[in-house]
Amino acid sequence: MTDSFEVGFPDGQYIAHGVDLKAALELADAFHKNLDPQPIIDGIADPEVRAVAQRISNSLTNHPARGQRNLPDCVNWGYVKERVRRYNQKPSDDLLYRIGTHVDALTPEDQDLIRCQQQGYLNPEQRFRVLNWIACHSLEIEGDLALLIFGREQLSEWLGRSRKSYPNFEFYLAFEFQPKQESGWDSGINFTMHWIPQTGAPQPSSECDFAWSLYWESGDMFWADWMPGGNQFDFCLDCYPNQESFATPNSFCEGGDRYTTLTDEEAGLMSVAQVLGHFAAVLA
Repeated sequence: MTDSFEVGFPDGQYIAHGVDLKAALELADAFHKNLDPQPIIDGIADPEVRAVAQRISNSLTNHPARGQRNLPDCVNWGYVKERVRRYNQKPSDDLLYRIGTHVDALTPEDQDLIRCQQQGYLNPEQRFRVLNWIACHSLEIEGDLALLIFGREQLSEWLGRSRKSYPNFEFYLAFEFQPKQESGWDSGINFTMHWIPQTGAPQPSSECDFAWSLYWESGDMFWADWMPGGNQFDFCLDCYPNQESFATPNSFCEGGDRYTTLTDEEAGLMSVAQVLGHFAAVLA
């Protein structure tokens, strides 16, 4: 350990040397908040582990990142870029976890959930936050973002439910990085979730807000505790359990009308069925 040690989340250093999770997270929090770590160290029962925790904390005393979160000049960019490169070769939650803890995209609470309740896996919202950080720092992410965020199993389940509820509509769920000048809000990964009517589908009623065409929203808005199921997909199916629930009675879409004719932007997207058929299995 030296004062030139590149700090992301130092809890990994503590854990690697035998400090338990709770104490490691508390010590990392003390480092970032410039608090005295001594009471935490003194509370470690094992004398050997306590001595190691003391040495690590001493080595970080004058580190320039102490007392602040991970600003860009405190990130080990070589470390991050190498793990992004590996992730593009073979996506894994382990690599996202390493990146996310290094750059503070994952909080101590996230880490506790991942380790203690999620068997080491990230949930989709956690994956989104790490991928969004990567994209916002001009690092390339290869592959379909929706597939990387949700995994094949989740997208396949949603596609099945979509086809059962809306058999005459094609399901689209796309995530894409967009700069501020394109979206109108802060640069980041945005999403669109919509269902394109097929010929013969019931016409969506203008009195309903069912998403039958492309509409971009900030990616973090896909999740919210107040929504049934905690996400936009479950919320939509809760509001509109079948296609009759948003349809205009006795009105049907025809080929070439405004419902079935795609815009250039819509035509550039792949449906969920196309994504699942095109990409190799990742993050099932």
